[in-house]
Amino acid sequence: MIRRPPRSTQCVSSAASDLYKRQDALVYGRSKCVWCDNVAKDLKNADIDITKVDVTDADNLAEMKKIAGEDARTVPQVVIDGKYIGGYTEVDRYLRSLKPVEEIPQVHRG
Repeated sequence: MIRRPPRSTQCVSSAASDLYKRQDALVYGRSKCVWCDNVAKDLKNADIDITKVDVTDADNLAEMKKIAGEDARTVPQVVIDGKYIGGYTEVDRYLRSLKPVEEIPQVHRG
């Protein structure tokens, strides 16, 4: 199947703006945590606004455990647009899922 470009660029720009709306993230972590810094950098590079929450404060730790589960013992723990994503690896997987996948053209030999 051949994909043709859309006839109206206005349609594309409004659809693209809906698809790529600005996202917000909460990053639960500690001040001297390399993985917390790395995940924050990756989120910023993906144009996602971040708010860092320091879990050395008991109330913040309790909030993180309420969201991530009582067994969550590592940081970072990340919530994006109200949805719990997980730690660094899960956020990396999530960010990769946002990138468009290039379709490989199929050659029909017949």
